[in-house]
Amino acid sequence: MPADPIRINLLGSQDLEHTPWGRIVAWATTYGRYIMITTEIIVLLAFISRFSLDRKNTDLTEEVTQKQAILDANTDFEQTIRSLQANIATSQKLLADQSKPIDTVTLMETILPPDVYLTSLAVSSNKLTLQANAGSTTGFAQLLANLAAIKQFQNVAISGVNRSAATGIAFQVTADVAVGQTK
Repeated sequence: MPADPIRINLLGSQDLEHTPWGRIVAWATTYGRYIMITTEIIVLLAFISRFSLDRKNTDLTEEVTQKQAILDANTDFEQTIRSLQANIATSQKLLADQSKPIDTVTLMETILPPDVYLTSLAVSSNKLTLQANAGSTTGFAQLLANLAAIKQFQNVAISGVNRSAATGIAFQVTADVAVGQTK
């Protein structure tokens, strides 16, 4: 027959569970084990998650570095596109305002008397400046009357009137071109 197992109790066999130290030791040997195991599991999980978080941090840092390099490489391209967009906007504005000077020049052609000829004509979006020579005072007066009768021209001013036997009456006219006005 097998021998009975030998049991060794180092804590003693007196009513250990009834003394305060005995209760502490009993609690430490039962519940303390569970607390220690739980704590070790939490520490291991924190240790493992640290590796995972470090890896994610490294990946995100590399991704940001790569995207920053792409942005830096495309900076010149972006500036070129912005410059082209500004040029397109300017061109569209010029094309939209293009008909006004043409209409003003066409209008000047219709109101110019036969004996008056222009030496220079400058038309902007809101200003008209012309230098002309009139062969007679009748042509000079007719041009002034025509300019005054047209609502498109406002603040008509005449300057530099000179009379010469060779060229007739030389003068300069400046006027504001009104927006949206027609004959």
